[in-house]
Amino acid sequence: MKIRATAMVVAACGLLAACTSTPPAADPRPAPSAPADLAAGLSEPVADPVYPDLGNPGTDVLHYGLSLSYEPDARVLKGHAVITVRATGDASSLRLDLAETMKVSAVTADGRAVEHRHTGNDLEIVVPVTTNAVVVLAVDYAGEPTRAPAPASRGDMTEGVGMSVGPNGAVWTFQEPYGAFTWYPVNDQPSDEALYDITASVPEGWTGVATGVPSGEETTGGRHVTQYHSADPVASYVVTFAVDRFVRIDGGETDGGAPIVSWVRENSRSAWEPILATIGDKVAWLEKRYGPYPFAHTGVVAVGGESGMETQGTITLSDGIANVPKEAEAVLLHELAHQWYGDAVTPSDWRGVWLNEGMATFVQAQWVSDMGGETLDAAIARWRGMDARMRTSYGPPGSYRPGDFASGNVYYCPALMLAEIRARMGEAPFEAMMRDWVQQQRNTHQDRASFTAWVVERGGTDMRVLIDTWLDSPTTPA
Repeated sequence: MKIRATAMVVAACGLLAACTSTPPAADPRPAPSAPADLAAGLSEPVADPVYPDLGNPGTDVLHYGLSLSYEPDARVLKGHAVITVRATGDASSLRLDLAETMKVSAVTADGRAVEHRHTGNDLEIVVPVTTNAVVVLAVDYAGEPTRAPAPASRGDMTEGVGMSVGPNGAVWTFQEPYGAFTWYPVNDQPSDEALYDITASVPEGWTGVATGVPSGEETTGGRHVTQYHSADPVASYVVTFAVDRFVRIDGGETDGGAPIVSWVRENSRSAWEPILATIGDKVAWLEKRYGPYPFAHTGVVAVGGESGMETQGTITLSDGIANVPKEAEAVLLHELAHQWYGDAVTPSDWRGVWLNEGMATFVQAQWVSDMGGETLDAAIARWRGMDARMRTSYGPPGSYRPGDFASGNVYYCPALMLAEIRARMGEAPFEAMMRDWVQQQRNTHQDRASFTAWVVERGGTDMRVLIDTWLDSPTTPA
């Protein structure tokens, strides 16, 4: 998010692709089939101690096949979700998160109709399971998207999280630390990453954009249908979905061959084009310091709202950001840095948001310095001047107040901690350590203990005290 001023094998996986049920008549296409090999979708979900009402550690989603039909005039979303789930233990039912505004009309498990209970934002599917059993669920639902209250005090989150609806019927999503449940059934927590295939059907003249590499597009019968495929696992908070009268901008490829594809509205195209033209150079700068770009594509979808989000592959940025080009470039660099720090290596739970934001903030400052702006030393001095106020207002970064999610304390305070680690280790060893953090642990979940062990192994036992002090102290460490 932008700054504001198991080694397991499931033998049944190869048998799952054909297990789907009939989609709603309003949707011209069935939900995409699951890939034959779902091993990349294996996770070890945990109960989130910060936001325990969302997510279920008993459910490991391997793959989401979402067929979404949206009507901008009526503001109605219809979904057919085929969800391949591994049970992490014996249970009498499986649970997912789904907003109560999304009304469920049918549920099947392995093609058989089953009982379900939709209470509040909790969808319970009554199907007995044993440990490591794999079940293919299909859920038909529809409703008018409504945002959920955000556990935050920052200005760009006051209207809530999840799917937003614009004045013209356009929709977009910002859903950190949660909010995906406002538009599809999901295990809405960072520790359960899954593979995704998404099909969007919208009226001709509109375009649906979603997480994943664009994998198909056609207009037929007055409907514009687009498809997206994610071969890398994705956490629900970095999934994007947007519908608007978008113009597609193809920006070539990164040095590593990842296609650069972006979507903007025609009336903001001239503002966005020079900013989007810098994506390749920014990725090259990041790769030089921190290793190869971790995903198969990159780009931006420009939407309403007032924020920016590191949604995996296709970054989600609010249109207004383009009105201030220098800020837009810095925000874009920040969200690109998250593709390494947050998306490729993801926190196990929301206590670790500082793992994402501290490094992205530090890397952003490095880039600004390299581009001739504020020097890194000046940025570090500025952070130090802010640190005490941030800790007083929102708590230390290792134990922030749950109602103040993503405040400055989880950006600037851990960035300052990283600067201290760099000062003790030296610039080259620090960058090598942080490059290896991603390159050797891509598509994994990490936490404070694993990060501390990683730094101690490379920087010595004194680093443990440094990290604990910077993450836990109510005042600025000396």
